[in-house]
Amino acid sequence: MRTICLAGAVVLAFLQLPAFAHDFGVRGIITGADGEPANDIPGYGAFGHWRMSDRWSVGFAVDRTDYDFERPAEVVGLRQNPNVEDIDAIAEATILSAWLERTYPRPGRLEWFWGAGLGYASLDVPDATGPLEGGGTFDVSTEVDSEVIASLLGGLHLRLGERWIIELALRADQHFADWQVTDRVSGNRGAVGDYRALGGHFGLLFRF
Repeated sequence: MRTICLAGAVVLAFLQLPAFAHDFGVRGIITGADGEPANDIPGYGAFGHWRMSDRWSVGFAVDRTDYDFERPAEVVGLRQNPNVEDIDAIAEATILSAWLERTYPRPGRLEWFWGAGLGYASLDVPDATGPLEGGGTFDVSTEVDSEVIASLLGGLHLRLGERWIIELALRADQHFADWQVTDRVSGNRGAVGDYRALGGHFGLLFRF
């Protein structure tokens, strides 16, 4: 619901600036990290561009991601019972982002672009509980500060007629993170710091 409200606010702001707004749409995202805190980070959201010229624009997005915080027991130095499937916590994030984008117009239906920008992520990570190797249980809680995400992206636009555009992009996201992880049973503590996620996104835009 929070994501829907934020996306609605972005749309309303977009409609209030018809002289500057140029396109708006939806996208799906998939990035991958090295397993701490996650392997795959899928997401979806609404995005668009305010065109300042035929070469420069400001991009904006509201995205939602839901992904596995991989094996939180290991982060605090505990070993889960190997006879039980890995127990992860489902992390949830709402991300607001903006970037400056440079487009290279060319004849035909394709054009190339690159961009760089920043995002702000509000996260929530639930507790994870389960059995330990050799007996006993773990009960891991995670306190997560909001993350700042620095992004580089590049790709192409494929025009479908005069109004519709497909966007394909590769991206590198550097997450500046501070996750404090604690096992309530043993008192063991651990942390997750900054991490990098690489991947891409696919979007469909409508040009106004």
